[in-house]
Amino acid sequence: MIGRVLGIFGVGLMGGSIGLHARGNGVYVIGYDVDPAALDAASEVGAIDAAVAPETLAREADTLVLATHLEPTLRELERLAGRPRAPALVLDVASVKAPLVAAAAGVANFVATHPMAGGERNGSGAARADLFDGCSWAYVPSGDADLDALAREFIRWCGGFPMATSAEAHDRIVALTSHLPQIVASCYAALLGESESEAQQLSGPVARELLRISDMNAPMWRDILRANAHNVEPQLRRLAGALISAADALEVSTGSNVRAAL
Repeated sequence: MIGRVLGIFGVGLMGGSIGLHARGNGVYVIGYDVDPAALDAASEVGAIDAAVAPETLAREADTLVLATHLEPTLRELERLAGRPRAPALVLDVASVKAPLVAAAAGVANFVATHPMAGGERNGSGAARADLFDGCSWAYVPSGDADLDALAREFIRWCGGFPMATSAEAHDRIVALTSHLPQIVASCYAALLGESESEAQQLSGPVARELLRISDMNAPMWRDILRANAHNVEPQLRRLAGALISAADALEVSTGSNVRAAL
């Protein structure tokens, strides 16, 4: 069960969306964020009932969601390790799992998770109660069957589809499906920014989508890419090789070579 009180550490887009969903379903939500303005915004949009100190989150929440960026999540796991009283379920939503699983070794009732949802806008002002509806939501089994069942219940309650995976497999897969596309979008946006002024006005739907993706939180992505560099780097080199091959195929501009570029 979710419990009577839900605690959210980090009330941005992800945490705010979970809070909106929870409050819409009658759960009392307490929240903390290092940024006071973020807490004010979360209160204004109705994502939390009360702003509290991080110590209060761990003491009073039945379920605790760590919904901040990778590095703050790692620091909070270190702080939570060894606490005598822990919520019945503690989970995170960060994009890289192996470092978190290692950092959470001393945290009771922790399950590492990652919903495949988000958006280019940050903050609880962009939060939606239905953000997770229909999305795949990875979790790393803890080895405790009852605890993992609680995590799956929470994921389904939020609207997601739980998908069990190891931390290593998760990080390897999202390097290709999430982290690599972010780099591609950022590189493309930089290239377009160096082009003539009419280029953006003549951009097609794929270009516009790449520009939308490129506008996501840069500091957050630097942390993610640093933590998962060993998985992203070989995929990036594979893509670079494929792009060079496509350029080579177009260089001669024969019909067969153009087909090889696609």
